[in-house]
Amino acid sequence: MFVRGSNRCAVLLICMLLLATSCKKDAPDFPVGSSEAINRWIHDQMEQYYYWSSALPAAANFDQLPKDFFQSLLVKEDRFSNMMPSGKTDTYGTTLLNTFGFDFMQFKRENATVSLISHVVPGSTGDRLGLQRGDTLQHINGQLPTENRLSSWLQQATQQTSILLTLANGTIYTLPAAYISQPVIYPSEMFMTDRNNKVGYIFLSHFDFSGGYDLLKAIVKLQTNGVQELILDLRYNSGGSVAFAAFVALALADIQPNDVFVHYKGNGHLQNLQETFAQTLARQPDGYNFTASDVRQKGLGLQRLLVLGTGHTASASEMLINNLRPYVEVVHIGGSTYGKDMASTTLTTPAPVVGTAPGWHIVPMIYKIYNAQHQGEYANGLQPQIKKTEHSALPLYPFGDQRDALVAEALAHLAYGKAQIKSEIKPGLNVPTEPQLLFQSAPYQAQPIEIQTIKK
Repeated sequence: MFVRGSNRCAVLLICMLLLATSCKKDAPDFPVGSSEAINRWIHDQMEQYYYWSSALPAAANFDQLPKDFFQSLLVKEDRFSNMMPSGKTDTYGTTLLNTFGFDFMQFKRENATVSLISHVVPGSTGDRLGLQRGDTLQHINGQLPTENRLSSWLQQATQQTSILLTLANGTIYTLPAAYISQPVIYPSEMFMTDRNNKVGYIFLSHFDFSGGYDLLKAIVKLQTNGVQELILDLRYNSGGSVAFAAFVALALADIQPNDVFVHYKGNGHLQNLQETFAQTLARQPDGYNFTASDVRQKGLGLQRLLVLGTGHTASASEMLINNLRPYVEVVHIGGSTYGKDMASTTLTTPAPVVGTAPGWHIVPMIYKIYNAQHQGEYANGLQPQIKKTEHSALPLYPFGDQRDALVAEALAHLAYGKAQIKSEIKPGLNVPTEPQLLFQSAPYQAQPIEIQTIKK
């Protein structure tokens, strides 16, 4: 009996050793801080969180640089997942707008090339000196290359301590380099349509709670003037805080705090999420205590919004457009938006994996974003009901000016309706050719939609 039991123990021990050997072969013990150890950690995280985890390679090659390994895991349609050193916080770099406070566009019109100021940050040096959107730009630092050399030339220009702008009228501005933070909300305006409708106008540069109180003040101003309609200008809004997107929705639209704002759908390992406007607003940063009921009570409660959107409209601002549609009429005027319909999470290499070696953040896309009616899938951008470019007629006018091409289109839509606008172009009418856009200094970029994950 004893021998037979010993044999059984021996067989069991052999099986356990074989299993352990097999497991060790499947998961080798890589040195802490090695590329192999970091890559295995990356692979484990991507298996758990990545939206396209089912498409990960069956056999992973850990013997490569972490950045290369991460890129090898991404599917073709993934435009947004990224990886960066853990000490890096700035993901956008320097631009003309955040360094000198302006952007410009270059056009071809009637066989001539013209460069126009397209954006001036309120409160920047240029703004205080009188620089305006629509000003004709002659030179920057004594020259202005053609479009095929502008990108590389601008990279050099943004590294300088100051730049010299020369306008076509001879005015010269010296602009010092600085970190320029845009206000969330630009000065609001009010218009009167041909049918005596009072129309408000609000320009939001990005979504951040630093603009919360300013937005509520603008709403009080519009309410005092009896505004019945609103033009919401998101043409250069690259997104930002999703909680602030819920704040904007509650402040402007006829919705209720407990209405469903968003559905997040992930892979088979993550729990799908649903949030109301109130729940999303509750994720506001420390230091703010806005409540959904209070914001809604102070809001405009509009049943229709006219939204100006372009290829620079991205991420949380696209989410606002799409996720208001189940509740109010959203008239999108402009062009196709950027097309970021996904949320991410940031994962950082832990000490047992990286040791004293440089650490990494990986930012995989983990959720697709849908509205209350499960409508989404706008990776190619949200398409406008009324297609129009802001440079369809020159010169460019300041944001909020009734002569601005997008604002004028919105006002015409309110006054006459879409069909009436089209009927104005009659057969045989000499319609001016739209200027050809050659270059714009404003980069196309999308701020992340960060979400905390819940495993099944």
